[in-house]
Amino acid sequence: IGISDCTTKIGTSAFELTGITSVTIGRGVTAIESGTFRSCHSLKKVVLPEGLIKIDKYAFTHCENLDDAVIPSTVKYIGGAAFWGFSRWPSSYIPQEDMGYFITSLQLPDGASLERTDSVTMRLARQIREEPQVKDVIAVSGTSFVGGGNSSNVASLFVVLKPWNQRRGADNSVDAVIRRVDELSASVQEAVVFSVNPPAIPGLGASSGLEMQLRDINNLGSARISQVVEEMQRRAAEVPELAQITSMYRGEVPQFRIKVDREKAKMYSLTLEQIYQALGANMGSSYVNDFVKFGRTYEVLVSADAAARATPQSVLSLAVRNSRGDMVPFGAFASVVPDMGESTVNRYNMYTTAAITGTTAAHVSSSEGIRAMEEMVENVAGDSFGYAWTGEAYQETQGGTTIALVLVFAVIITILVLAAQYESWTNPLAVVATTPTAVSGAVLGCLFMNQSISIYTQIGIILLLGMAAKNAILIVEYAMDYRKRGVPVRQAATEAGNVRFRPVMMTALAFVFGVMPMLFATGAGAASRVSLGSAVVFGMAVNALVGTLFVPAFWELLQRFNEKYLSKVFGKQ
Repeated sequence: IGISDCTTKIGTSAFELTGITSVTIGRGVTAIESGTFRSCHSLKKVVLPEGLIKIDKYAFTHCENLDDAVIPSTVKYIGGAAFWGFSRWPSSYIPQEDMGYFITSLQLPDGASLERTDSVTMRLARQIREEPQVKDVIAVSGTSFVGGGNSSNVASLFVVLKPWNQRRGADNSVDAVIRRVDELSASVQEAVVFSVNPPAIPGLGASSGLEMQLRDINNLGSARISQVVEEMQRRAAEVPELAQITSMYRGEVPQFRIKVDREKAKMYSLTLEQIYQALGANMGSSYVNDFVKFGRTYEVLVSADAAARATPQSVLSLAVRNSRGDMVPFGAFASVVPDMGESTVNRYNMYTTAAITGTTAAHVSSSEGIRAMEEMVENVAGDSFGYAWTGEAYQETQGGTTIALVLVFAVIITILVLAAQYESWTNPLAVVATTPTAVSGAVLGCLFMNQSISIYTQIGIILLLGMAAKNAILIVEYAMDYRKRGVPVRQAATEAGNVRFRPVMMTALAFVFGVMPMLFATGAGAASRVSLGSAVVFGMAVNALVGTLFVPAFWELLQRFNEKYLSKVFGKQ
């Protein structure tokens, strides 16, 4: 039969003891009263409308042949929507933390002296100390902790912030201080200055940004690498996902190249090993041995005097001993010519490389930033260069499919444990069938709290699988007991839901309110706690308020399938 859309309510005992087999209820019906289809033994299928608000718990009592009810599409698609949102929502490896300090890097023009670099560094350090959130500034000239390596034209500042309890609020966070320092350093005309937040896990990269290695796989040279890096920095301003791209790479630094005439060197009975060993010992230093004096061990290093290597032409005055024991001056077989090249040669997986750090724009996840940088490299460099991720970005790209496997194995283990406990395959499925509501709640939590799906969110989802299963077990256990006493399947599911609803809600909401302070965490590690709390609080709340309502229906559906089909194959359970 079909019930008209004009009907709004189906009264008590309206179809009691009738022989109907199928009912399609119109969209206008909003309530089904008690006993409406009581003892309709031939009733097998009921199609419920979207606008249905109330179904009395005794509306379908003693309808033993009712296989299923076609539930609204909002319920049927809740699982698909949950996993679609989980896979499509922006992700990151770990959220950026306020570590209590950050690093500011300076780079002066190529060839700038150390004295000039130190002067600019000290002046900027004094200006940064005037910020109210800054406790101290540690300046190191001649070394770049962001780009790596030593050079006379680079410097690093470690800006130490005041304790977290003295700088509460978003305006006093490390990101806000970095923005103000960037505005302050924009007035420094002598150097390129930028600041980065250190990684949340110490040692996992030089910064919390997206660290990429641009590899010269075709050996095109340092000049071509510099062009690609500069083009990427220019295009970064046009990409909305990126705030900036920074790089300490310099491929065209003024240098002097020593050209060795190998034919002349061979004529003077010299080998290349002897030439380069003498050159390294004079221009740099060479280890000789150790000696003990005053109870301490000292190293012996030999090097040419400063006056003997003050100018490029001084190299030609150096001498090297040949195989006959004679001293041969460098000017007899070598010449010094001006050249352009890299100040520091860096290699990554055997290829010459340039380190690039990308900073995502506000409210943009690292996964979106990674995709934007990869597209930029393909558009700018094409097949001429390769790239590789390092630091946190490498961990994120490598672990992209791990969470899917973890979730699958978590569900499988839950089903296997419950199957052993209940000695049934259908009851575990009824327990885990409501877990998509927990996943959808976690995604909603990330949406409301403006959080990306990080590894902490994934840990929270694994926890939610267990908590959601716990809530469902409380109902399924009672439904099984009622069924063993001979209660009809529909009534057993209904009674179990009624009896256990209050305890389930009490335990679930107690857990939600217990972990809710994580949503408002401050201080050290606050971002990680907020990320975890967003998933757990919202996921558990949605599962308790929505998922619990579907447990009896899922159990009834699977129990009827078990009794009708599986019991004939595997024997009565």
